[in-house]
Amino acid sequence: MNTGPRARRFAIAVATALAVSASPAARPAEAAAATPAAGHVPGDRASYFGNGDLQAIWKDLESRQVINQRIVEGGSYSVNVRIVRPSDAPLVHKNSADVWVVTAGTATAVTGGELLNAALRPNSDDTAGTAIRGGTDQPLKQGDIVFVPPGVPHAFKDLKGFRAFLIRFDVPGGAAPRP
Repeated sequence: MNTGPRARRFAIAVATALAVSASPAARPAEAAAATPAAGHVPGDRASYFGNGDLQAIWKDLESRQVINQRIVEGGSYSVNVRIVRPSDAPLVHKNSADVWVVTAGTATAVTGGELLNAALRPNSDDTAGTAIRGGTDQPLKQGDIVFVPPGVPHAFKDLKGFRAFLIRFDVPGGAAPRP
C-alpha cells in the first residue's frame, strides 16, 4: 500500500490541529463563536471548532445513542465526532485512510492481521468482518493518534470512556493488494 509521505504529513497535521483544539485551554473563548454549523465547510477560509461545541456534540450523540456526527465534509475528506462501541465490526477501507485522535478515555486498537468473515458493505469502500486474526494490539489514551492506511484491518476493544475524532481521507490508488 502506498499512502505516501504527503498523505501522512497531511493526516498528522490535521490530527494535531484537532487534538490541540480539543484542549479546553488551547483556544480563547472568542474563537468558539467562529464555529460553523456542521457539514460542508468553506474552502476559502479556516474553520474553527470550539471545545464547548465539540463537548455538546458528544453529549448529544450519547443521549440519542448515535455513533457519528460529521463536522467537516470535504468530498475526499471528512472529520467526524465518533463514538466507538464494543460491538463495532472490524473494518478495512479500500480507498481511504483513517486518523483517530483520542480525546478521552482509553481503548486498545487492534490493527493489521487478517479480517475474518469479510463482507463488503453496500454503498461504501468498507469491508467488515467478525474479528481480526494476528493483529497488533496498541493501548491508547488521551492525546494518542492512530493512522490506519487503506487495506489495513482495524478495530477497538477494551473501551473505557473512549472518545475520538475520526479524520478520513481518500487516498489516490487506494490499498495495495494484500497477500
